Amino acid sequence: MCTGRRSARPDQTSAGCEQSWCRARCERRLFTPPAVNRLRTELVPRLAAQVESVRQAGGRVDMVVLLCGLNDVKRASPWRTPIGFRHDLAELVGEIQGSCGAETTVVLPALPLHLAPVFSGQWPLLPLLSSFAGLWDEQKKRLSEREPPRICFVRSVEADSDLAAQNVEAAYWADDGIHPNDAGYKLWGEHIGRGVMRHLEERQGGLPSRPREVA
Repeated sequence: MCTGRRSARPDQTSAGCEQSWCRARCERRLFTPPAVNRLRTELVPRLAAQVESVRQAGGRVDMVVLLCGLNDVKRASPWRTPIGFRHDLAELVGEIQGSCGAETTVVLPALPLHLAPVFSGQWPLLPLLSSFAGLWDEQKKRLSEREPPRICFVRSVEADSDLAAQNVEAAYWADDGIHPNDAGYKLWGEHIGRGVMRHLEERQGGLPSRPREVA
């Protein structure tokens, strides 16, 4: 959650913001997210309380980064489809912006599931899983195309990045091989931060509004 206190120094977890003019205060509030339909009941009330605290201190919420989709992929069924995920995600984004303000940007990063060490070298499981999980990330992109000024889609980390499982398995991944550890989240956060900065710079520069898919 990024608040509008421009004079404060960014948190270390928002390394992308530290690289440019943005002096927003980014507060790290992480917890293991359930599926999106449960996030609406569990996240939004907690977020609303945090937003009220920020407002009472004279600030505002400029941006919310929403990491979601993994548990939706894991629970996929004929009753839990990518299209259903997009519907639930659209409602969640609407409720977040309802709590934070209509001007708040919601960032939807793609998940680097294809880099997880637990799937490394497992052919044909890895390409099949990557394609399957990509259907959920595609819904984030489509949602950003529907409301480009206020929703920012950040595409996945490329396979040749420092987060690639074959290069940094021990250093950046938790013991379960599917979740990043603290160092991995920091690296992923830097990737997200760079994409967010491009989104903000484009908006500040007054460029025409268009769907945001940032690297």
